[in-house]
Amino acid sequence: MFSSAWFPRPEPGSSFAGSSIRLEGSLRFSGKFLLDCQFSGEIEGSGRLEIGSSALAKGRIAVDELIHHGKSEGDLIAADRLTLRPGCHHRGEIEAHRVQISPEACLEGVLKMPDSNPDASPDPHRRRRRKQFAAGVFILLFMGAPRIWQVLESRLSRVGGLVQSLGKSPRNSAEAKKSERQERMVKEALRLEKEGKIPEAANLLAEVVKADGDQNHLAQFRLAKYFARMGRPADAIAQLNFLLVKVPGHIEGRILLGDIHAGSERLKKAALAYVEAIRFDPADVVLRRRLEGVRARLSAEKLSEAGVIKPPPADSILNRAERLLGEKKPVQAAKILRAAISRLPGNPRLYFHLGTALAEISDRTGAIKAFRKVIELSPDWLDAYLRLGALLEANWRDKEAVALYERAAALHPSNVEMLVRIALLEKQRGRRDKAYRMLLKLKKENPRSTVVLLELGSLLWESGKADEAKIVFREVLELEPGSAPALNRLAWFHVVDGNNFERGIEYSKRSLEIRPDTAAYLDTLAELYYRSKQPVKSIPLIQRAIELEPSNRYYRVQLDKFKRASR
Repeated sequence: MFSSAWFPRPEPGSSFAGSSIRLEGSLRFSGKFLLDCQFSGEIEGSGRLEIGSSALAKGRIAVDELIHHGKSEGDLIAADRLTLRPGCHHRGEIEAHRVQISPEACLEGVLKMPDSNPDASPDPHRRRRRKQFAAGVFILLFMGAPRIWQVLESRLSRVGGLVQSLGKSPRNSAEAKKSERQERMVKEALRLEKEGKIPEAANLLAEVVKADGDQNHLAQFRLAKYFARMGRPADAIAQLNFLLVKVPGHIEGRILLGDIHAGSERLKKAALAYVEAIRFDPADVVLRRRLEGVRARLSAEKLSEAGVIKPPPADSILNRAERLLGEKKPVQAAKILRAAISRLPGNPRLYFHLGTALAEISDRTGAIKAFRKVIELSPDWLDAYLRLGALLEANWRDKEAVALYERAAALHPSNVEMLVRIALLEKQRGRRDKAYRMLLKLKKENPRSTVVLLELGSLLWESGKADEAKIVFREVLELEPGSAPALNRLAWFHVVDGNNFERGIEYSKRSLEIRPDTAAYLDTLAELYYRSKQPVKSIPLIQRAIELEPSNRYYRVQLDKFKRASR
């Protein structure tokens, strides 16, 4: 039986939070991000955010571009474009310069589309010229052209009579009543759908379609959707074909047509429907993934017809590998991924998961090869650059890591994280001055980047410039009040300065509210209690830090110090 459910996967080059995850707090990103989980808090990003069909987001979201398939509550702000896809349900305010809302999306709230050119400051000369022009027109009408008044009066009376006659037209009145009735029927169908009465809703929409009025296109699309849910794909396809003849650019109709064909194993027709939909919306990530999945199934069918053993779908292999990695079984995950790669050598996601599994079993050489293959197959997969760079750094291959980060930064100019990593590598190699110059340049180019500011503040602190570091960390808090690293650093300054421990404790507690299981933050609060003559409160905190990092001898030394002070 056909199912219209769609489970998104991240495209190459995007970050991803899946449906098994629950997040709370503040999320900052740049580039592309696919959110398909439960999230509560604030999201800000310079790039494109896609909210999957399984997502439930509560809070404020401010990004450059937003594509919405799921459910959300709060304020949505898109600097460029916002698209509400079929099945989307949002409650709250929306503000965007360009908005596309599917007939199958639900919006409960206020839509604001601010003018892209705000009003300029008043020009006194321009205002004076307008007054002069108005005075001239008045003099002309009053003194030199009395005939104009008669002409205007007669024209206005004729227009008024025409408006009255149109308003009283029986034909227009009948059409208005017909349109109102169809609109009521469509709303009633939606109510029945919410109650699970799909056949009754379909019957109502069938009447609207026969009437062929203003609501016809919307009714045809929803009727096709109801037919698909009722297990009547042929009737659904018929309705969609009629709709697309009248409205070729109805992208949701083409997507639904592709889904129905795919669910009925008519893969070539499904691929054709998706290709046509992409032609109308080339930037739709979900559409491209659907087309990719259909084409993969077509390739598998060809192999089967040629006598080759049909491999299992890549999605099922990836799901199994993710489950094994979640169960801390990387060896088994690597085994099934290698077997899958032998049959599907062109799938970058298989190599990505293989690299992850090999890294967990400390096979760095194998992991490096796997992530290099990912980049070869998908040159814009940003996460692969990050993981490969970390492995190169761990193997002391700094030059290769720098070259890799520079390549990634060229592909994603809006992502400063890669350039920050280059600066950190220079710092690790003892070139603090060069790292400082790089971070200052990045700060000038990206003054609101907390990633840059945090690393600049840390470098200043490590270089003995505590006062300058404090200023930078306070800038971070102004931009991001919930920045746990900045709060922890400012708390530690009170340890070093030896004054105002109460303020330091306040900062430290706030950092632990955001990241409660961070050993370094626990140690900061423990040290502040110790310095403020409250060593008894320090002991449970440092014991928790030891539980989190049992191999860290420094925390054990701290525990002995606190115990001696509390006797």
